[in-house]
Amino acid sequence: MRDICIADCETDPFKYGRVPKPFLWGYYDGSMFVPFWGKNCTTRFVNYVKQKTIILFAHNGGKFDWHFVFKHFDPFTKVIIITGRIALFRIGNCELRDSFSILPFALEKYKKVDIDYAKFETDQRDKYKKEIIEYLRYDCKYLYELVNKFRETLGINLTIACTALKHWRKISKQKSPTTTSYFYDYLKPYYYGGRVECFEKGIIKKPFYYIDINSAYPFAMLSDHPYGDKFNVDNKLPKKTEDIKRCFVHIKAKSLGAFPYRTKHGLQFPCDNKVRDYFITGHELIAAKEANAVKIKKVVEVCTFYETVSFADFVNKFYSLKLQAKNDDRKDVYLFCKYLLNSLYGKFAADYRNYFEYQVIEKKYIQAAAQDGWIFNSILGDLALVQKPAEAGKFNFYNIAVSISITGAVRANLFRALKQVENPLYCDTDSIACRDIRNLNISKNLGQWSIVAKCTGGAIAGKKLYAFRKTDRKYITASKGVSLTARQIYRVAAGNIVKYEPISPTFSVQKPPCFTPRNVRMT
Repeated sequence: MRDICIADCETDPFKYGRVPKPFLWGYYDGSMFVPFWGKNCTTRFVNYVKQKTIILFAHNGGKFDWHFVFKHFDPFTKVIIITGRIALFRIGNCELRDSFSILPFALEKYKKVDIDYAKFETDQRDKYKKEIIEYLRYDCKYLYELVNKFRETLGINLTIACTALKHWRKISKQKSPTTTSYFYDYLKPYYYGGRVECFEKGIIKKPFYYIDINSAYPFAMLSDHPYGDKFNVDNKLPKKTEDIKRCFVHIKAKSLGAFPYRTKHGLQFPCDNKVRDYFITGHELIAAKEANAVKIKKVVEVCTFYETVSFADFVNKFYSLKLQAKNDDRKDVYLFCKYLLNSLYGKFAADYRNYFEYQVIEKKYIQAAAQDGWIFNSILGDLALVQKPAEAGKFNFYNIAVSISITGAVRANLFRALKQVENPLYCDTDSIACRDIRNLNISKNLGQWSIVAKCTGGAIAGKKLYAFRKTDRKYITASKGVSLTARQIYRVAAGNIVKYEPISPTFSVQKPPCFTPRNVRMT
């Protein structure tokens, strides 16, 4: 097995309109730290590592650090890109990876040294050279600790989802399920994400609670879920509740906020007197019936699976390990287990038709590559990135039914809670902001609701755009796609438009780094 080493770079401080450039690279092998300072730091760093037969990790490298070494790619190098992130490539003997693919959280959740980034400015950095290098050394050291502990605890795979699937197979003694594109496409209308809703918008002046469910997806995975590739199709609902859980149901019905519905504005949860076609899981239908929140006009289709699967052994093992790590103050293992538990269900819904093979070639070979089925993607300095769809047979469809059922169970549990609380203000997948929680069972147990914060007020400006003021006067904020302060979110919630100018550019393999300003308004 190759040794694991760490890389990181420091750049000009982020500033709107300025594309940062590295002035310092660091290499760490667990004992020796080697810094590369100055204008040619990237070239010297690459020349140093490319002779080493190692796996070199950089955190968020696929969205940042590795973009600075594009010009050093060897022609005809294969590159693995996952959802726009450079996950793996090679330069010389060195295999470079993005540790964010296995550790999908900010390094500061584990350990992080603070520094004033003004010291990184061109006219200041030489004065603080020793301090900056030491800061980088600690970042490399902490990432090394994380990656090596991850390998020791879970092994090294390309992504956290691959790691989760591998451990589930080992625990369950089952092979990865395989289905077909027809199976996937037939059931895809039943597949949705989490529930995000604003029940009230604007400035919230009265106190409220912010609560969440303890490990919503792992809890849902304890139940039995549809499995296998065989199901019966008819237009009759099973009489037993347990049998309904094995079903996906297409109905024409009136729903009082119980079911997801796709619109041009995104996922909605209608609560009106209009009959619509709903594609739902049995979990959601059961929850809606409990609350008298559905009036079925016609059952169009019921897909009832013959097999079911439970992930209880997988969940129990890693949830127990997570609790033990928390008690032992092992933040690293706690984080591994937390993200591992939330990564498995989505893997079952992977659609390999969206996968591509990528290769870096010299620009003069673009036309020749096209004759071999490669499609031009982008220019990388003197090189070009080309791609072609992944070959059939290299990847398999797993079983989208599993993902459909688990996500449906999570939405059903959230709906039940929404019907129990009073005056809900906002919800997002596994959390609720509301004024009264007296009817909920509050506890720290798996699948139960717990209080995140008691809030004295807040501002809700749209989905994933809010600021909740806690009793200690600190804020819980969300501003997806932008980075707004609580004050700015309050301005948006009051009806104003806030101009957002990102200080960091977006790095992409398809185009040069760019800044995308936005006018943020209430949605």
